[in-house]
Amino acid sequence: MRYGDFLSLCERSPLPVCRLFGDAVLPTCHLNPYKAGVAFFVNLPDFVISIIALLVTLYLGFRAHRRLDAVGFQIMADGSFASILSIVVSTAIIFIGFGYMAADTAFGISSGLKPKPSDPLYSPGLFTMYLVFPLVALAVYITAQSIIVVKYLAVRLPLIWLFSSLICFAVAQALLFAASKKICTGSNNKIDGAFFATLLDSAAVFCIYGFWTSITEDDTEEYEGGFKY
Repeated sequence: MRYGDFLSLCERSPLPVCRLFGDAVLPTCHLNPYKAGVAFFVNLPDFVISIIALLVTLYLGFRAHRRLDAVGFQIMADGSFASILSIVVSTAIIFIGFGYMAADTAFGISSGLKPKPSDPLYSPGLFTMYLVFPLVALAVYITAQSIIVVKYLAVRLPLIWLFSSLICFAVAQALLFAASKKICTGSNNKIDGAFFATLLDSAAVFCIYGFWTSITEDDTEEYEGGFKY
């Protein structure tokens, strides 16, 4: 597989990014739609899991302001307005940047990123942003947090949360990229790897929250903090 080529990935996996290439490639196993009255829903289980995960994530974000950092050299206190704002701003920047790249790839806004007709699934820029950048960011985060926990906090138990998150993420990607077709055919086209990937990615986020609560303190005396050690 060439770097930047989505052909084999889109044939094996139901990646949302593949829709940017139109009908140039389709998954080899298609999900059957769920019928509800006159409406039809494709991949309904994945949609339901996504909604539940979103609601739980919003709830965890709401609870974040109650926690105080336990790492003395931090620039901004965990859970503070400035800390949460920095996350929102950085997320918005990445979202806008990726959104533009996706739109340019699909519609040829600047004609710089849209694949050539002779090679309709070749997009190195989109490949880098969609697949490589998240892996690099993950590696940097895991490394930095491991150093903080081991060297500065001198504890080990929070690493269980951290590496549990990493395991969930790794298994999710394996199911999405390597086993999606087998899951699809084995379930008679009812679910595919995206369902389990969403479930495990959500579990990874919850583990990260568990990791964070295990190295921070609550600012209310009555809160016991279920994730604390």
